[in-house]
Amino acid sequence: MAPPSSTFRQVDEKHVPVEVKCMAWNPKIDLIALSNNQGEVYLHRLSWQRVWTLEPHSEASQVISLAWRPDGQVLGVGYSTGWVLLIDVENADVLHSFTTQSQVICMKWSADEALDMEVDGALPCYIDQSAKYLPKLPPLNKSFVRPSGSSRHNEDSPEDAKKLKEQSRLNILVVGCENCTVHLLAYGIYPVALLNLEKYPAVKQGKLVLANVSRDFHLLSVMVRSGHSDGRELFLHIFDIALLCTHHREIQIFAGKYGQISALIAYLDSTITAMTEAWEDILLEMDSKLAKFAEDKAKLGTGSVSDDFLQLLMFGTCSDELNQFLLYELTEKGLKKLGHSLETSYSNVQKLVLKHLQAVSQALTYHLGDVAGMSEWKERFGSLGLTPESVQDKRLRKSSNITMKNKR
Repeated sequence: MAPPSSTFRQVDEKHVPVEVKCMAWNPKIDLIALSNNQGEVYLHRLSWQRVWTLEPHSEASQVISLAWRPDGQVLGVGYSTGWVLLIDVENADVLHSFTTQSQVICMKWSADEALDMEVDGALPCYIDQSAKYLPKLPPLNKSFVRPSGSSRHNEDSPEDAKKLKEQSRLNILVVGCENCTVHLLAYGIYPVALLNLEKYPAVKQGKLVLANVSRDFHLLSVMVRSGHSDGRELFLHIFDIALLCTHHREIQIFAGKYGQISALIAYLDSTITAMTEAWEDILLEMDSKLAKFAEDKAKLGTGSVSDDFLQLLMFGTCSDELNQFLLYELTEKGLKKLGHSLETSYSNVQKLVLKHLQAVSQALTYHLGDVAGMSEWKERFGSLGLTPESVQDKRLRKSSNITMKNKR
């Protein structure tokens, strides 16, 4: 039997038209993500069949780093502008985005495969029962909302727009930035910790090169290039982050709740946008029909369009100009068509209020109530800084206020 080969052998070679800046293999599927010097991201299969292309995030932005979520379903893309996008592997939809305020230097996504999710004798675990008590959110009709460059909603499950439902174990995205800060985000969405390396004299003059957490979430390793001499010296700094390990279950629970609330707020924003567009359709339709009549009224100086319609509404009589306009310019057929358009737009607004707005407001109220309950559970969530006072944070109050305003 021949001994196994101990040398590398080239299996294949592929040509690309633009210089490749970075690439990352999917940990679960035969996919590879590539970024080029034009700020684009491509996803290819092993056969080199292109799955999708992600356009540059902004003008002159460059992709600095790529990182796959451990389950291979989400790709993290870090840009020179400081933005980080989480991309759905299936269709290149932007599931989530945030900015670090400084150029991204490195990204690494780590899972807690070495941790036990529950320990015998531990306090009972929180169980999310929202699916049991809340009605399913109806998907937003594409005819209501015009497509945009922002994130879209999962049509089958708007509540899980961040794709966290199947995450049974905690994973953390580590993002290192040019301003010597390291961001730790649970599931790439919930900010768990922010480390400012400039506060430490030993690394104050250096430049961050790499950052990653250990498999058991006990340690954070940061590699820094010396800012002295010729910059050839590299220093490894290790920080104790044992709190993430000892409270990983609580972080997982709250990160999931954070993702749910974020998805609901995005759904609420889309619903309000859809209502605004439906109302604008009414205004545009009226404007297109009454623009010439308004111009003629202004030239003659015989009052305004609103005066004529108010007179018709209150006294049942109309001016000669309005009479001529209704009979000979708008005509009976045009009036019926206008009425049908207005009725359709009002119907769309009514559907959005009754089906979408009420459902998402109810869901937001439920989940914010869950957060308030967690803040009272000091034994488990107190160590994370979650207190009844912190629940009154401006972001949570803002989302709650939006919900109450739209209920009225």
